[in-house]
This record gives sequence, structure tokens and C-alpha cells, in this order.
Amino acid sequence: MKKFVIFFVIVVAAFYWAADFVKTGKLQKYIDDNSDKQWAPKVQYRLGEIYQTALKHDKAEVCFNRVLEKYATSQITVDSMYNLGVIYEDTKKFSQAKEMYKKIMDEHPDYEKIKKVETRLGFILNY
Repeated sequence: MKKFVIFFVIVVAAFYWAADFVKTGKLQKYIDDNSDKQWAPKVQYRLGEIYQTALKHDKAEVCFNRVLEKYATSQITVDSMYNLGVIYEDTKKFSQAKEMYKKIMDEHPDYEKIKKVETRLGFILNY
């Protein structure tokens, strides 16, 4: 039981530290300071996913756009484009969503989620 309590306290402390690291912008600064590292695009992308899941669309949009700007040759570039399209849909920016989905279809026709892109585009064509 004592080991479990110690483990639990460590886990709670780690989550508190991680939440503070994200909320204060220290994580973004750390990513920016280490943008040349191999892990940086993935961490930037995951931060965008965290914000998107938390419905903080403005911050998620910034993160995904940073992936497109700084890491254009990264494997997660197309995933960032897709998530931007979803964010644009969720925030009723349908013209931007259409533009992003069309860009994915034109530039990345072999994208693993291309059917989802086509479906989402079909839903918003009349907006």
C-alpha cells in the first residue's frame, strides 16, 4: 500500500508539472528553442492535438500552422493540414476548411485519410 501511495503522489506531481509546463507556454518555448531537433515536429504536432482535444482551437491552429511553416518536409505535415481543416470546420470557417481539404487532395492524393478528407469536403461544399 505504501508503494502505491508513493507512486500515486509521483504521478500526480508529474501531471501537475506537465500541465503547468503547457499552460505557461514553457513547452512552446522549449520546442522553439530546439526546433532543429528530430523530435520537435512530433512534439509540436502533439501539442496541437492536446489543444484541439481541449477545444482550444486558436492555440491548436497556431501549433498546426507552426508544423506547416517550420517542418514542411515532416511526415506529420499532412496530418496537420487535416487537423487544421477539422478546426476550420468546427469554428465555422468553411471556406478555409474547403481550401485545406482541396489542398490535401491535390498535393497528397495517397494520404491515408483521403477518404475522410473527401467525405468532410462533401459535407461542407454547400456552406
